[in-house]
Amino acid sequence: MQNLASMMRINSVAIPVWRLDLLLIAVSLITSGGIAEAGETRNEGAQSLIDFRDREDLIRRRPILIAHRGGVVNDDVAECSLTAIRLAANHHYDMVELDIRKSLDGIPILFHDSTMQQACGVDGRVADRNASELEKIPYLKGKDRIVTLDTALELCRKIRLGVMLDLKTGRDDPEFLTHLQKLLKKHELLDATICFTASDVTREQLKSIRFTPTSDEMRRLRAGERSDLRERFWFGLPWNLQPDDLGSLRASGALIFPAINTFRYPRDQHYERARQDILKLLPEVDGFQMDSVYGPILKDNASSK
Repeated sequence: MQNLASMMRINSVAIPVWRLDLLLIAVSLITSGGIAEAGETRNEGAQSLIDFRDREDLIRRRPILIAHRGGVVNDDVAECSLTAIRLAANHHYDMVELDIRKSLDGIPILFHDSTMQQACGVDGRVADRNASELEKIPYLKGKDRIVTLDTALELCRKIRLGVMLDLKTGRDDPEFLTHLQKLLKKHELLDATICFTASDVTREQLKSIRFTPTSDEMRRLRAGERSDLRERFWFGLPWNLQPDDLGSLRASGALIFPAINTFRYPRDQHYERARQDILKLLPEVDGFQMDSVYGPILKDNASSK
């Protein structure tokens, strides 16, 4: 802590007693973590970490919200950044989607694009550099730098955010996937993590987490066969749901998370089209993976009831 005497006098002018009392309160709050330091985002996180083994809790959480693009993103916050993850917790999301790429030295890195030019103004791909080099590269937006998955998962666990994994690379690399499994276990996130992929290698290596139904499982479900999909979650675009899918998926025990993403809609109609999809599906699904720009739709809907 700063010397208290130096904090109580400014330019050799004594501070009145009543202001001194306020200053002492402020000092106490800062040193105890009650007030954020300049530039820091205060975040207490979600009340509890989602647990996909606890069906009752999953029902209580509805709608379960998963922040697309690595968190809450805006003109000042880069996607897949630590700030975006913190803001997802601040905006009451249950989970965050994390885009993963493999560095040159085989380390899982949090990054969306195939190249670094648009997000960072740097030529090349994540796969062209070692993790230690990548961690020094800043985003063009905000003050964040590229981070490893290890760092991102540490923050998610601290602020109690579940994880949806989108493996951009490394899906068929057993060594890379083993490393990823160890990170999820290290940060106690195995039961708070889901992943969407068609890779059999990923499904085999990451047995402890939940996946989308296989194409064969969906075929049998749509053929009317009784299925037990309690360890699965459906994930896709609203218009890809066939007429009987919602009822069949619910009967099978699968969770249902439609994707509500800005780039999927016509640019000049995206908000209204997204609003229609959200309100139509809300009574029948478990939650949404969505861009944060659509958060007010759910807030306004809840306020109107």
